[in-house]
Amino acid sequence: MHTLFVCKQPKVGRDPIDFAMQQGNTPNNPDIDFGEFAPATYAEWRDAAIAALKGADFDKKLFTKLVEGITLNPIYNRGDVQDNGEAAGQFPYRRGTRPLGYVEKECEVAQGIPAANAEDFNSRLLHDLMRGQTAVNIQLNCKCGLKLRKQADWNTALKDVVLDSLPVYITPGSCGLGVLAMFLNTYKAGGYDVAKLTGGVLYDPVGKTVGKGSLCGGKGICAYYDQMAAMTKWAVANAPGFQTIGVSGLPYSDSGASAIEELSAMLSTAVAYLRAMEERGISIDDAASHMRFTVGIGANLFLEVAKIRALRELWASVVKSCGGSEEAAKIKLHARSSFWTISKVDPWVNMLRGTSQAFSAFLGGVDSLDILPFDCAVRMPDEFSRRIARNTQLILLGECNLDKVVDPAGGSWYIESLTNEVARKVWDMFRSIEQEGGIIKALQAGTVQKRVNATAAKRYEMADQRRQSIVGVNQYVNLDEKKLEVTEPLACAAKGHCCKSENPALPEVSMCVKSVAQAAEEGFSTCLINKALCAGVDCKCGGPLEIEPLPVRRLAERFESLLAKADAWVEAKGSRPMVFFANMGPLRQHKARADFSRDFLRAGGLDVVYPAGFQTPEEAAKAAAESGCSVCVICSTDDTYPEIVPAFCKALRALRPDMMVALAGYPADYVESFKEAGVDVFIHVRANCYTTLETIQNKIGL
Repeated sequence: MHTLFVCKQPKVGRDPIDFAMQQGNTPNNPDIDFGEFAPATYAEWRDAAIAALKGADFDKKLFTKLVEGITLNPIYNRGDVQDNGEAAGQFPYRRGTRPLGYVEKECEVAQGIPAANAEDFNSRLLHDLMRGQTAVNIQLNCKCGLKLRKQADWNTALKDVVLDSLPVYITPGSCGLGVLAMFLNTYKAGGYDVAKLTGGVLYDPVGKTVGKGSLCGGKGICAYYDQMAAMTKWAVANAPGFQTIGVSGLPYSDSGASAIEELSAMLSTAVAYLRAMEERGISIDDAASHMRFTVGIGANLFLEVAKIRALRELWASVVKSCGGSEEAAKIKLHARSSFWTISKVDPWVNMLRGTSQAFSAFLGGVDSLDILPFDCAVRMPDEFSRRIARNTQLILLGECNLDKVVDPAGGSWYIESLTNEVARKVWDMFRSIEQEGGIIKALQAGTVQKRVNATAAKRYEMADQRRQSIVGVNQYVNLDEKKLEVTEPLACAAKGHCCKSENPALPEVSMCVKSVAQAAEEGFSTCLINKALCAGVDCKCGGPLEIEPLPVRRLAERFESLLAKADAWVEAKGSRPMVFFANMGPLRQHKARADFSRDFLRAGGLDVVYPAGFQTPEEAAKAAAESGCSVCVICSTDDTYPEIVPAFCKALRALRPDMMVALAGYPADYVESFKEAGVDVFIHVRANCYTTLETIQNKIGL
């Protein structure tokens, strides 16, 4: 038995050379001599950049710090990568697991089919399969989503689907063996050869626990490992092309985790599964070959490309270190666009977000992809939004020709350097999780959740300060944007156990596919089958697995709450809450700050009264007092504020002492004196936009 305590760091730091040159391609005109163009040095470029910045701080302006603890350089060159790496298809597969990438095997269009019941799922699936979808993606969720609990549900959901012509991927929740058995009953009833079965029931009990806090059945993790082992042994013997083990990063990425936190947790989970399967008599090669990873794709395009490539390389090194073969070390990788980045407000922008994230996934080289429909946070996605999501993938592959180039990101000094850095940081965090005793102990101790929650808080803080832009939400808000009509609400069941209303009698089952399949045919639900399986396990790994769950979060939700308050005001009063602008002097004097402040305020659903420039502070104060607004903003320049602000505040206090005064800008030398004069808040690029807007909304009475 091989030891699975991985302690040796895999090799990182490779610099893959151009694939085309490896294949012997030469320039069309070898006689061209570029020797007359002397190469520029980094020092020369830096001097030119400093001159172009005209006094701005070089480091602060051009180096970008990510929440991952990585600093992006403004420019990369050959010195940022050291070694030449292997070509695509060669271990450790940074550049892909196949020599010809998508030319050899197309990326599967594996869109999820949002539906409330089996009938809806079936009709939508058949519709989408006729329009470009190439894989079935069934995501089960007893609380909020599709519930296929009995054999009849499965027969209905997959009616008329030619199951041996395309892969079927199923995310089963807690009930792995029961779901596999019911799917197989439906598959066999269609007369299909089980040996040709492709896809997988991607059983991921750790991932389910991360999102829910516990598992149905109320046992320790070993009871669910037993189910995983039974599923995998069946697949090894009967369907070698069918995966039974899932490792999902979505519970982490959907909660706001960094790329490093997501991948390190995934690696530790996968190693825990390898250990558990080996303890149950399954070889490393068989366990790794029946495992499929799911990664979330976030908003930082090149970071996500590096993340995918680093995961592929790190997993290959882990499998080989554990005694597995290079063939078994080839990762099977599904990707889904990020729910964290989805906005309810101005949801049309989600189409662009999904496109960018899909582009990252293709550059990274995933095997299948699910792009979230743009309306998925507002309503049950309709045919139009599903079509747009599906066609985004088809256009990127079929029209942009991303399927014609093998590893298009390979050899980029920037991406190779970023991949190295991501890999090193993931490995360090993975080792820290392993030193705690593995992913289960780290989750029980709460250290993983603490890291993710801290990262999410940092991301919220950056959005609050508008250092992280959310187009249409905290910047560039369109107050006239028409809201989506909720034709079908999201399918969320009432809280509570999904089978409380069922007959409590449990079936007599053993931990094998044949026994469970018989119980399914007799009408028992997946939930009751799972209860029976767990009850039959002599659990030696402790009590029920219970942890602090990671909530599903979205970056936009805090600003959406502000906008919702403003919308409620409009609904109640018939007009939008307004803020008066005390624009001072000619247009060139106040326009820049007035425009900035208008965009700033719109993130809180507030519109503005935007008059022409006033000549005197007293004239502006009189107009503000008579505007009927509760808040006014003084807009001018730092040079004129010492004369304008005290006079304006004095005149306004005499007319409207209760009116809030905001100042556009932050003249540091005068802030305290302006506060004493009567300025309540400051609107500027470093202000906390969220808290400032919350203060203004409270003043207005929202």
